[in-house]
Amino acid sequence: MNNFLTTVSENEGSLFHGLEIGSVGLKWAWCKPGVPHRIESFRHEGDPKSIVEEIFDECLLHNGNRVVVTGQAARALLDFSYRAETECSERALAAHHIKPDMMISLGGENFILYTMKNGLVRNITSTSRCAAGTGEFIVQQLQRMGLSLEEGIRRSRDGRIVRLSTRCSVYCKSDATHKLNKKECRPEDIAKTLIYDLACRVARMIDLPQWPHRTIVLSGGVTLNKPFVEALRGMLKSSRIITLDESPCLEAYGAMLFARDMGTASRRSLKRAAEQGDAELSTLPPLSSAAPLVDYRVKPRVDQALESNGHYIMGLDAGSTTTKAVLFNMDDASVGASCYLRTHGNPVAATKQCLRNLIDQIDGRPVRIVQAATTGSGRKITSVYLNNCLNFNEIMAHARAAAHEVPDVDTLFEIGGQDAKYISFQKGIPMDYAMNEGCSAGTGSFLEEAASVDMGIEVERISALAQESHSPLAFGERCAAFINTDLRNALQQGAGRKNVVAGLVYSIARNYLSRIVGVRQIGERLLFQGGVALNRSVAQALAALADRRIVVPQHPELMGCVGACLLARDRILEKNAPKKVYDLDHLVSGEMRENGTFRCSACENECQIVHFEVHGKRLPFGGRCTKYERIRQKRDQALTGKNLMADGHRLMFETYGAVEVANPRGTVGIPLALSTFAFFPFYAKLLNTLGYKTVLSEPSPEGNAKTKGPICYPCELAHGAVHDLLQKKVDHIFMPHVIEGSGPSDSRHSYICSSTAIMPHIVREAFEDSGSKLLSPQIGFSQDLYRASIKQIVAMGRSLKISAKTCSQAARTAYDHFMQYQRNAWDQSAKALKQYRRQPTVIVTGRPYIICSTEANLALPSMITHRGYHVIGSNALPPCGPVASPRDVWFHTQQMMNAVRYARSNPNIYLVLVSCFSCIPDASMYHAIREALSGRVFCYLEIDSHTAHAGFETRVEAFLDIVEETVRRAKMPKKAPGTKTTIMQAEGVLL
Repeated sequence: MNNFLTTVSENEGSLFHGLEIGSVGLKWAWCKPGVPHRIESFRHEGDPKSIVEEIFDECLLHNGNRVVVTGQAARALLDFSYRAETECSERALAAHHIKPDMMISLGGENFILYTMKNGLVRNITSTSRCAAGTGEFIVQQLQRMGLSLEEGIRRSRDGRIVRLSTRCSVYCKSDATHKLNKKECRPEDIAKTLIYDLACRVARMIDLPQWPHRTIVLSGGVTLNKPFVEALRGMLKSSRIITLDESPCLEAYGAMLFARDMGTASRRSLKRAAEQGDAELSTLPPLSSAAPLVDYRVKPRVDQALESNGHYIMGLDAGSTTTKAVLFNMDDASVGASCYLRTHGNPVAATKQCLRNLIDQIDGRPVRIVQAATTGSGRKITSVYLNNCLNFNEIMAHARAAAHEVPDVDTLFEIGGQDAKYISFQKGIPMDYAMNEGCSAGTGSFLEEAASVDMGIEVERISALAQESHSPLAFGERCAAFINTDLRNALQQGAGRKNVVAGLVYSIARNYLSRIVGVRQIGERLLFQGGVALNRSVAQALAALADRRIVVPQHPELMGCVGACLLARDRILEKNAPKKVYDLDHLVSGEMRENGTFRCSACENECQIVHFEVHGKRLPFGGRCTKYERIRQKRDQALTGKNLMADGHRLMFETYGAVEVANPRGTVGIPLALSTFAFFPFYAKLLNTLGYKTVLSEPSPEGNAKTKGPICYPCELAHGAVHDLLQKKVDHIFMPHVIEGSGPSDSRHSYICSSTAIMPHIVREAFEDSGSKLLSPQIGFSQDLYRASIKQIVAMGRSLKISAKTCSQAARTAYDHFMQYQRNAWDQSAKALKQYRRQPTVIVTGRPYIICSTEANLALPSMITHRGYHVIGSNALPPCGPVASPRDVWFHTQQMMNAVRYARSNPNIYLVLVSCFSCIPDASMYHAIREALSGRVFCYLEIDSHTAHAGFETRVEAFLDIVEETVRRAKMPKKAPGTKTTIMQAEGVLL
C-alpha cells in the first residue's frame, strides 16, 4: 500500500478521489485531469480507520483535492461529500454508456441485485443475513483447506462438482472435511463446487424479481473470480453478462466521477474516533454475576500421572476442529496422559501426532494398553488406522462420560469446534438429543473466528478478557460469519474490546440455547463439556441465560475420549470385547495408503468404496450405511434387518405400477415427487387405461435449482422432476392438484399439504414451456370428492380428445386399482409386523416424498437394516386404533400419528421422524410426537438440499446406539438386595 500512496502523493494538484468502505474492504479510485484513473482495494480487517487515516494523511489534504465518499461506514468515518452507492453505480455505468436491465453487486458479505431501467435503479433485492454464498464464505472455506483465494480459484479449474452442504460457513467445513477424510474428493473439487454453487445462487437471485435480464452488469470484488463469471455465463446463456475493468471498485469509481464533477475542492476532514464519543449500545449484566452458578472443576494436566504396569485404554476423539487422545486407567478411571491438538482437516495425520505425544509422555514406563477406541467425526477412518479398533458415536461417548462425572445428570450441553450437542437423560439413558443442523452459530469456531478475525484475540485470552467486562454488548443471535459485521460496527463506534468480547461470549450461549436446545427441557442437574467448556466465561453466560447451576467436569475437552474409553471398558467387562496388546510405536510407524476403489451394488445409492492398506491389511472403507464397517470388524452379516420399505416400493411401482401399452396415444411423464409417492398406482392405471405410455422422472440437481423463490426441499425436487421430463420431451406431464388423501374413516378430512396441492401453478411459473404440457385435474381420494374428481378427469380428457365415457370408466378403474393396492399394502405390512413383533423394528415416519425417495432420504433405510433392525415406512401401515384427534385433518400427519400408536403399543417398535426445514405443516409434529412418546426414545431428523451426510449419519447412529442400550438394559438381571455393588454396576455399566 505504501508504494501506491507514494505514487498518489507525488501527483499533487487537482486530484479527484472516490472512497467506498464496505463490510470487508475499502475501495479507492483516483485520477488527475488528462491522466487515466487508477483503482485499488484493501481488506480492512475490521479497522478501516487506520487505512483511511493513512490515505488521508498522505493524499487527501493537498490543495485542490476533491473527494466524494460512499457506503454507510464511509459516511460515519469521513466528513466529505457523500453519495449513495446506487447513485455512484449509476454514474459509473453512465460513463460507459451502459443501460443494463440488472446490476448485481457481489461483495464480501452482501449480494445486492438492482433492477434498472434507462440507466436508473428501480428496485433493490438483498441477500439474507447469512454467510452462505458470499465472497467471504468462499474465502473462509479455502483458508480452512490452507488455500489462498487466488490459489483456490486457480486449482478449481482442475476440479469437479461434488455434493456439498453449503448452507452455512462452518457447517460446510464439516461436510468438506468428511468428504476429504473419506477420499471422496480433493481440495480442487471443493473449490470448484463452492464457486459453482455461488454461481447457482446468483442465477437464482436473478430470477427472483421477475425482471428482464437481457443485459447484466456485475460489480464487486467477486468479479475478480473468473471461474465464477464463466459459470454464471454458462447458466444464463440468453443474458449478456458484462464485467468492466472498474467492476471490483465500481461504487468508488462512480464516487470519483462525482468528485471530478465538483466545482470546488473538498475542505472537510476525517471524523476522529475521539470526536465520536462512546457508543450507545445495548448491554448485558457482567458475566461475573453468574460465577456462583458455575461449579468449575477443571484441573491442570500436570495432575495426570501414569501408573507403572497399569492397564490402560487409549481413547481418541477425532473431531472436525481438534483431535484429542487419552490413556485411561481401567482400574481407577483416571486420565494418565492426554494430548489436544488441531485436526487441520487430516484426522489420520493428527492421530499419528497424538500417538507420538503419548509415547513421549509414557517415556519408557511399563504400561499396558489393552484396548483402543475412537469417537468424533473422524472416528471411522482413525479406527481403520488404529488396527480396526472399536469406534463409538460421539453422542453416546459424551453421554457415557457425563453420567460417569455426574451420575444423576439429566441435561448435557456439549460445545465443540464445529458441532454442538444437547442430550436429555432419563434414568441414565439419553432419551432426547439434538445437534446443530445447518448453522455454526453456538459453536467454538463461531467464537474463535469472530474474535480472531477482527480483533486478533487468541482463543486462550477470550475468557479472561470477557470476565473483566463490566458492560457486555448485546449482539443477540447472528450468523457466525456476519456477527463480524456487528462487531466491526461496535468497534467503529468506540466500544471497548473487553465489552465486545464478552458480548461474543453471550452470543455463543444465546445461539446455543436458541438453535440447539430450543424448546427442549433443561433439567436441574446440568453438565457442560466440550472444548469450549474450558472457557469459564461461556459457562457463566450459559448459567446466566438458562438460570441453572452448571457443572464443568475435570477434563471437559477430553470427555469424548473418556466416554469412548468407558464404553470400551464396558464391553471388556461384559465379555463383548477382548483385551489386546497395543504397541503405540508400531501403530505410529504405519502408513495408510489408498489401494483402489469400487462401487457398491448393494442398493441404488451405489456408493464409492475405497480400499485402504494399513499395517499389512487391505480394508474396505466408505459408504452411507455400516455394511463395510461390519465387514472390517467381522460382524455377522446375517444380522441385516428386513427392508420393508423396499418391499412397499416394489409393490407400489412394480406390482401396481405402469404397464406396457400397445399402440400408445403418446407419452405422459409423471414427476417422481410429492403426491406420486402416495398415489402412483392411481396415476399409472389412469394414464395406461387412457392409452398412454408413462415415463417416470429421474433426479435432476440442475432442475432442483429452477425455483423462482424460497421453497421447501420436496418442492425443489418437484422442480427437478419436471425439468427432467421436459428434457425427455414427453408429450404431457401429469401433475394433478391433489386435495385430499384417503384418510381414516373416522377423520373429518385428510388434506394434502397446500404446497403440494398448488404445485402445478408454481411449476407453470417456473417453466414457461410447461404450460401446454401440464395435465392438472383436481383430484381427491376421499368419498366426498369421488364424483367431483371423475368430472375433473373427464374435463382433462376433453383437452386430449378422449370421450367422457372413456375417461369416466378409466377414472373408476384407477380408483378401484388404487384401493386394491392400499389393501394389499396394509396386509403386507400387517403380516410383517406380526412376523417380527418380537424383534426390534424401526418405523420411519414423515411425508412419503421424503422418507421413500432415494434422492432425499440419504440411505436411511440401509443405515437401519445394516444395524440389524427391520425398517418399515409409516405410509404403508394399516390404521391402529381411532385417530388421535378429530381436528387432525392432514393426510400425512394422520399417518405419522398412526405410526406413533404402533410404537406406543409395542416395546420393540421405535420411531424415526424425518422432516424438512421450512415445512410448515410439520412445525408442531416434533412436539406432538415427543409428548406422545414420553419415556420412549425416538429420533428426529431434519433435511434439505444442503444437509451434510456426516451429521445425518451421526444422529441415526446415536439413535440406534441408544435403542441397543435400552434393549441391553432390559435383558440385564436385576440385582438382589444386599448384593455388593461395583463401580461399573453403580454407573449402570453404560450410562
